[in-house]
Amino acid sequence: MSETIRARLPDLAACAFLGLFGLIAVWLGTQYPMGTVNHMGAGYFPVATSALIVVLAAAAAWETILAPPQARSFAWRPMIFVTVAILAWVLLVDDFGLVPATFALILISGLAKTPFRPISLIASASFLCLAGYLVFVWGLRMPLTLFGR
Repeated sequence: MSETIRARLPDLAACAFLGLFGLIAVWLGTQYPMGTVNHMGAGYFPVATSALIVVLAAAAAWETILAPPQARSFAWRPMIFVTVAILAWVLLVDDFGLVPATFALILISGLAKTPFRPISLIASASFLCLAGYLVFVWGLRMPLTLFGR
């Protein structure tokens, strides 16, 4: 294996993992009716977005190969806080509702990078709560509550 590829192996592995995730999602999405552009079936949107993920993963891998190598260390802090934030959202959304779960997600993931900026994070969480309400509750009529059950 060439030294160039070896130096980029972690980034290429991440691209491969993302591409594999997209391919699995495409395969799972094809198990649902596709429909047409005007009358989308249950599988249309998941397949389209998953295919886009595969294309973006391939583009990221290509860019990684062409870019000059960069020395960097693994950042544990972002991985830990983003993972905890996602788990918090999953655990909170059913019992406490969309708004508290989204605020927990944004505020906890905000700890991944210093400095912690609570004002901008609260503004982001507020916007995402509104967007989540408009898309999922109002637009798609999903059975999510804003504040608990």
